[in-house]
Amino acid sequence: MTSETIIVNAFDAKFQVRSLHDGTEFQVTRHAIKTCEVFRNMFACCDHDNDKSGPQEAVLDLDETEHVLATLFRLIQQPPDPPPTVNSDGTRPRFMFDGGSVIPFPVLPSMLQLADKYGLPESITCSLHLHVQANASMNPLPVYAYATTHGLPKIAAEASAHLLHPPLSSYTKEDIQIIPTVTAYHELLRLHEYRKYRLRDILLNEDIFPHGYGACPVHKLRAIQLWEQKRVHLATQIEAATDIAGEMHDLAGQLSACPLCHKALTAAVDMLQYKCRKVARTVDYVPQDYWLDVI
Repeated sequence: MTSETIIVNAFDAKFQVRSLHDGTEFQVTRHAIKTCEVFRNMFACCDHDNDKSGPQEAVLDLDETEHVLATLFRLIQQPPDPPPTVNSDGTRPRFMFDGGSVIPFPVLPSMLQLADKYGLPESITCSLHLHVQANASMNPLPVYAYATTHGLPKIAAEASAHLLHPPLSSYTKEDIQIIPTVTAYHELLRLHEYRKYRLRDILLNEDIFPHGYGACPVHKLRAIQLWEQKRVHLATQIEAATDIAGEMHDLAGQLSACPLCHKALTAAVDMLQYKCRKVARTVDYVPQDYWLDVI
């Protein structure tokens, strides 16, 4: 049996928390863990009893492993800071990944379970949720599954932005089974199909010489033919993450000899890029009245 001291210089009453699994004891103080609802309620009951019988040395047995108890007391005494961001303007946060500033996703579900089980302060839970969200770019499918399981729509939306590639059909049955409900999977499917529909529509309605503007009198027909061939073929290959502006810009090499044609291509590609940026990238921005059968 081992013993760990969590607070050594506190000036209020100490007591032991002991793991029923392996007998490991943690020496803690009221001051150290008073923010925890479960322990705070326990103190209230103990204080009522002590008024009658006088203070007693207390040992609290908990049905947790040493590792779980160590994690719990670390969360209480050293609450994790929110992950740092590079923007603070109220938009979708962009997280910084440096020096271990983001808690790895595999350990976060157990931390959040402890926070809920022992009634830790909301500030700790919110910070852990931000760490989950920060993991969306690295572990999008597990984060999406966790968020949809636990009713965290903002985190689910953030994860969905990183699930545009690869296509959903490329996942194995074992991979996709971690998505908890048909509804959660359907939301992802709607996002993919909506983006494919909108990107295809944008592409097929953008001309290299819109209304004849900027047309080259010498190479007009050839430029239009190259543009048309490229976009018709690309329209059959579009996926949710396809960069149609980048794909169409590949024509630059064939039109580089003519300044007018090259200028028109650049303008058309810029317009494609601008319009594509406005297409929903997360499940929460897909119009509610959009249905898969529009395609």
